[in-house]
Amino acid sequence: MTMDSFVWFLGRFHVLVLHLPLGILTLAVILEVLGRFGSFASVRPALAPLWVAGALSAIVTVVLGFMHASESAFRGMPAVEAHRWAGLWLCAAACLGAVLRTGWLRIPDRLWFAPVAAVAVLMVLTGHLGGNLTHGDTYLVQYAPGPLRALAGLPATAAPRPKPADLASADIFLDVVQPALQKRCASCHNESKRSGGLSVVSYETLMHGGEAGAVVAPGDAKGSDLFHRVNLDPADEDFMPKEGKTPLNADEIVALGWWIEQGAPASGSIGSLKPSATASASIQSILGLEGTVDGSDPAGAAVADAKGAGEALPEVAPADEAAVATAVADGFIVRKVAQDSNLLSVDYASRKPLTPESLEHLASLAPNILRLNLRAAGVTDAGVKVIATFTHLRDLRLEKNDITDEGAKALASLTSLTSLNLTGTRITDKGFSELARLGHLQAVYVWATEVTPSAVKRVATERKDLRVVAGLRAGDVPRPEKVVPPDA
Repeated sequence: MTMDSFVWFLGRFHVLVLHLPLGILTLAVILEVLGRFGSFASVRPALAPLWVAGALSAIVTVVLGFMHASESAFRGMPAVEAHRWAGLWLCAAACLGAVLRTGWLRIPDRLWFAPVAAVAVLMVLTGHLGGNLTHGDTYLVQYAPGPLRALAGLPATAAPRPKPADLASADIFLDVVQPALQKRCASCHNESKRSGGLSVVSYETLMHGGEAGAVVAPGDAKGSDLFHRVNLDPADEDFMPKEGKTPLNADEIVALGWWIEQGAPASGSIGSLKPSATASASIQSILGLEGTVDGSDPAGAAVADAKGAGEALPEVAPADEAAVATAVADGFIVRKVAQDSNLLSVDYASRKPLTPESLEHLASLAPNILRLNLRAAGVTDAGVKVIATFTHLRDLRLEKNDITDEGAKALASLTSLTSLNLTGTRITDKGFSELARLGHLQAVYVWATEVTPSAVKRVATERKDLRVVAGLRAGDVPRPEKVVPPDA
């Protein structure tokens, strides 16, 4: 271990012991005030020992602070210099208080308010400047009322950026990259604590870089120092973030690299940038869009059903990246069903009705789609005929669409289907009977359709292995024999 390393090791204890003088001096200030009242005169003998203890602990804290500030990461930082000078003045004021209280020097009793007030003010100032180093220079007023935020030169509200409604409309920098850097890197790279001269608090400061130059090379992720450092082995001395702080996760690293490869734009919707399947999956995970549109039927349901039945998943070639990008731009959420598979789970997440053109675009991914959710997407019988070409489809949700028996007849060609939801459609017993012939079908949902109870009962008798969910009708609920009045 070198001498510098040993000094830095000792300096790290600064953040541990600094609370000791603050606590002691705070108590000394409080007792100085209370001691002015006759009923609290008994506390006065404790004042001299408190001031001495506060002064000694302040000296130790300042020495450790100088050691801590000698680290290369703190050199040349104005915020560190401001904190250091405030700490020195606080230490000096504490020592003066100790000298005066022990009787080495004497001042008129009426002037005692001066050192007491100085210590109180310097404690607040020093603590605030230290907080700036750790949390950024706006941490104190981040959640303050609007008028106080305005005085600090901040927007009137601190409301977080609203979560994007779907993947296509999300902004690559504002919704994905910036939040990740703010969460993982801003504690050391902010406007007050520019470790290495770098701040990540805004697009402009990030692109400006640090003391060694730019950290982002637009269009070249591998040539970007930022991307290089977050990909190093955590044991490497150049790995970021340092000191065991939580690093970017795998999805955040993928998204960061893809953003740089796209030219590191300051803004831009995901849909317009046409992400690859890998980038799309990672960004979906970061934004919390990995579930289905309404939160039901987990993404891996079709995979779990297949594995539970002992069936192997079909092996297909990787999905065409351009087709995935087009699907995302059309409002679909596209992700792999498993790490080791090229099969996809697809959800339509847009609030706009699905257009025939978008469905035709999706058809180019037909060999890869294992699960498809088109709930309330405006699908008609014509659209169902396109879906009927998705030969590997096992889990299909078409509830709340204007689909009739003609569409049900087309779906009868999907021999791999295991789960089919037609709730809220216009199918009748005829279409239901066609679908009941699908040998692999394990569950079918026909609630709120024109399928009759007799047809459901017949299919349930013929297909013991098929679960039919038809919901309750008025006649299924027995009427009570006696109605009890509410006030009985």
